Amino acid sequence: MILLIGYLWLTKCSHTSMQLITGCSSATITHFMELFRQLAADEVEENEGRIGGENVIVEIDESKFGKRKYHRGHPVEGAWVIGGVERAAERRVFAEVVEKRDAATLIEVVGRRVAPGSIMHSDLWKAYKAIPSAAHLEHRTVNHSRHFVDPDTGVHMNTIEGTWHGMKVGISERVRHSGKVENHISEFIWRRQNESDIWSAFLNCLAQSAVL
Repeated sequence: MILLIGYLWLTKCSHTSMQLITGCSSATITHFMELFRQLAADEVEENEGRIGGENVIVEIDESKFGKRKYHRGHPVEGAWVIGGVERAAERRVFAEVVEKRDAATLIEVVGRRVAPGSIMHSDLWKAYKAIPSAAHLEHRTVNHSRHFVDPDTGVHMNTIEGTWHGMKVGISERVRHSGKVENHISEFIWRRQNESDIWSAFLNCLAQSAVL
């Protein structure tokens, strides 16, 4: 039954359909989905490393997961996430929830997650200016107030924008506002890392755990 629930989770079957197919309760389905997500997040954290490399383009951006809404006068915030994706066949990606998106935070995250020698693409937000020298990166920019693709240099952020969209599609607004998006983001990264044989990757996660 655990393997069946896992298979349905991998195929992104809806919660309700998983209940109907397995005959399990909503609480049981929720339990195992959260467990599988945690196993994936643990693997992503354990294998955390740098993306990019010599002359590899890495698009860097930050995005808000959840927007400010008001319920009875109280503001509800989402989470700021700093991310990067390499423009290469592997499409390796990182994404980290941060409390601030200031220059100091960006320098620390990018310096830790992007390999020296990479070519960093970003927009013109001023907080990015100090990163290149600190992280030993070449820096190219695009002015989004004028165009999405720089007509002279060809610099764009389309890859990271598509990555943000892919992440957010799988994370409900309720989860974004709860401040519990880290494991959902890690699940997205884990799925991308293992998309060529995700079933074997899932079985490996189970083998490393005490689930079975």
